[in-house]
Amino acid sequence: MKQMDLIMLNMSNFSEWEGGVSNRNYHVLKQLLNRPEIGKILAVDYLPITFKRAVRNYKEDLVLNLKDGQVVKRGLTYKITKVSDKLYVYSDITFWLRPKSTMKRIKKVAMSLNFGDLVLWSFFPLAAPYWDILGQKLTVFEAVDNWLLHSSYSSKVERLKKCYEQIKNSADLIFVVSKNLVNFFDDQPNVHWIPNGVDVNHYNKKFPLVNRDIADLPQPIIGYIGVIQNKVDFELIKYLADKNPDKSLVLVGPVWNEQDKSMAIFADNKNVHFLGYKKYEEAPMYIQQFSVGIIPHKKSGFSASTNPMKMYEYLACGKPVVATDNIGTDNVNQMIALAKDYEDFNKKLNVALEADNKSQQKERQEFIKKYSWFNTVSRMLELINNKLD
Repeated sequence: MKQMDLIMLNMSNFSEWEGGVSNRNYHVLKQLLNRPEIGKILAVDYLPITFKRAVRNYKEDLVLNLKDGQVVKRGLTYKITKVSDKLYVYSDITFWLRPKSTMKRIKKVAMSLNFGDLVLWSFFPLAAPYWDILGQKLTVFEAVDNWLLHSSYSSKVERLKKCYEQIKNSADLIFVVSKNLVNFFDDQPNVHWIPNGVDVNHYNKKFPLVNRDIADLPQPIIGYIGVIQNKVDFELIKYLADKNPDKSLVLVGPVWNEQDKSMAIFADNKNVHFLGYKKYEEAPMYIQQFSVGIIPHKKSGFSASTNPMKMYEYLACGKPVVATDNIGTDNVNQMIALAKDYEDFNKKLNVALEADNKSQQKERQEFIKKYSWFNTVSRMLELINNKLD
């Protein structure tokens, strides 16, 4: 099999992954690095679309160096880091100002690293109008969610609409995480629904000691893990806390600034605990302490375009799961409880707590094995190879 070299336009920065953040992009890249059909990968850090983000990237990715990398070239506005013989990380702060020039430099870097047959693999829709500059043989786009509905991109809606049209018209393959996104991309023949995955072994590992911030909390624990942003329904969590004063409601993850004021509604709820950001390495420890895992997301368009990685993580730990309906859980609906409203959510939560047993826990863990990241990426590579043949 002939090897292919990749340029990957990332949805976050490699330094974030090195610091313990994980997302679909991270897991896909990690898998690709172990595949014989992949030659070299140039992983391009999140390209800034504002001056503010460019300043952040400068501080975090140009000034500071990766722990496990060697800087092979550095300019005023960019840096190339060699992580391994197979992986190079490229950081650049000029995309917001000169997108074409940035893409030309990325191509020049790939050529200097002797990249051969080039495949572009993008998680970053805003680069779509400039894809052709790279001269790739095949273009793959991954839609992890719909940025048109994401609060962070509310000022970029018109620009994003044009980018998504470009993606529909020019991408050879489009991988989407939810059924909702299949329709968003007009259900074209090149659109493939490939849900998220999980590293089962990672979530099954045992911890001799458990951090006290969760170990000391009263059981049972109703747990949520993930970024706490505006898709999280604080009113629902408040309702659950009021209805279950004898249970601990635990939220593990960083709180976005926009949610700071909303947290005030829990002032009188002594059973609600925000434990803050935890690294990927620590995540299994916390989920293993949950009695039930919850996904209390608002039924908004954005939530419907997602496929929450946390549901895989809960199931990999054998935990019962209760989620709001219509939030992109279609592929695991038979293994989780879906709630149509607040009252139904609370009812199903308590049923899950009472009914849970070791047999069900094992069933959940067996079920989720088919959604390993290995299987997920194998499906993607099969589709790519079919296109290249």
